Amino acid sequence: MNNRKENKKQKLSPYLRLTSAGLQMAGVITSFTYLGYFLDGKFQLSTPWWTISLGLTGVAAGLYLIIREVMEINKNDHE
Repeated sequence: MNNRKENKKQKLSPYLRLTSAGLQMAGVITSFTYLGYFLDGKFQLSTPWWTISLGLTGVAAGLYLIIREVMEINKNDHE
């Protein structure tokens, strides 16, 4: 059973995998930014510190997802 999952994952095109990782990145950035916007509204801040900090955190987390996926694709290419 576990072998089937590995074979199926290896058969996916690298472009398809990067597209899904890009969509994940967009989702993470959007979620974190919206959470920051919500917190700024809740605490009624004049400067959107939560939006800025959580938006940048979302970008960092999204980049981590992309880099991890590219490294995994690169590792599978060399095997």
